[in-house]
Amino acid sequence: MKFRKRNCTVDAIQWFKPGDHAAVEMHDGLWGVLTLEGWRTVEPGDWIVTSHGENPFPMKNQLFVNIYEPVTDAD
Repeated sequence: MKFRKRNCTVDAIQWFKPGDHAAVEMHDGLWGVLTLEGWRTVEPGDWIVTSHGENPFPMKNQLFVNIYEPVTDAD
């Protein structure tokens, strides 16, 4: 599903369980995503955001819904 932040469009999937997004892996006993800054923990309800084919990164749900809006077919 696509979402937009101002003039930036990203791909995002809300993660709830293993298998929801290929980038989420078990690391040191926690679910996480390997980002350019290292491993970032993922919890159920977090969003996995990927912009312009770059590395995915997790974002808490409340922050995500405050920043992004869904892209509709008319956009």
